[in-house]
Amino acid sequence: MKSVTRIMVVLIILMFSTALFAGQWVYKPMSVNAQKGDVILSTGEGFIMDLLSILGCYWSHSGMTVDDGYNIRHNTMYVSDVPIEYNKIWFIKTTPKRLNPDKLSNGLPGILTEDIDTTYNVTNSFNAAGGAVMKPTAANEAAYRAALHSAADVLNYLEGYYRVNAYADMFQQDYVNYKIKGRGGHCSGTCWYANYYSGKVMNVAQIPPSLVTQCSYSLYNSALAMVRDEAGGFGSFIIDIEGLFGTGADEKIANQLVNTFGFDRSWDTSSYWRSYIGQVTATANAPDHLLLYNYTNPGGQNPGVQTESSSYYGQVDPLVISSGYYYWVE
Repeated sequence: MKSVTRIMVVLIILMFSTALFAGQWVYKPMSVNAQKGDVILSTGEGFIMDLLSILGCYWSHSGMTVDDGYNIRHNTMYVSDVPIEYNKIWFIKTTPKRLNPDKLSNGLPGILTEDIDTTYNVTNSFNAAGGAVMKPTAANEAAYRAALHSAADVLNYLEGYYRVNAYADMFQQDYVNYKIKGRGGHCSGTCWYANYYSGKVMNVAQIPPSLVTQCSYSLYNSALAMVRDEAGGFGSFIIDIEGLFGTGADEKIANQLVNTFGFDRSWDTSSYWRSYIGQVTATANAPDHLLLYNYTNPGGQNPGVQTESSSYYGQVDPLVISSGYYYWVE
């Protein structure tokens, strides 16, 4: 009889524990206050921000949420990963000669997806401070969300290199899921193409030659400073000596960047751009150009070129990041 009682007690305990522990802990990842198809805007520092500020822009990078706020897909380039080619005396490297033309023209990683923790805390592709979310207005949410889901699906499919020259000519992205040398785009252009290939043709900014020229000189001067910072004190001394007998390494690389920006001449370290940049009208969108024309950004400017008919994005909300957490599911 005692053994039967023990068996019953064990069975009751097993039944109770099975019911008690039938659920599991589930992790909800870090997220932002965006839905699938919304555009994320980010501020930044460096030569791209300096260049875009000339156009009245406040944001320097953009991407699109490809789910409900957990992952952002965007197009970017790790400039520090572009190999530097050096002049040599025998087998000893001396001063920088140029950046590798192929890697400069076809920037990597290109289009990629990053979760919120990675993009804001690891790679720092996006900055939380000053960030914003472009989305439909409340009145248009139900009507537009399916189309934005389609745009996000398109962006999930697209592959491409980051193209510095896309700031002058945005029309380089093909509807393919593999990378093609000499084709691709930049951040806001990729968001534009996600909408375009899903059926929405957004407006494109036209930047006049006077502003393109200002942007080019800004890029040139930023590149000069960047090369000298990388070279250090002794390296800068060698560059100065080199400049006495010709064009210094800092000028060559600065020329190369501007030639790539304006003309896709990534191999050219000459001052070619100075003779022709005044004739270039850029056809491309910076992140702020994705905004409605009457939206005033935090810098007090109205660089947007979209209308209510050319864009699904009629509202801009401050970015809010929610930390990941575990919760119990029965």
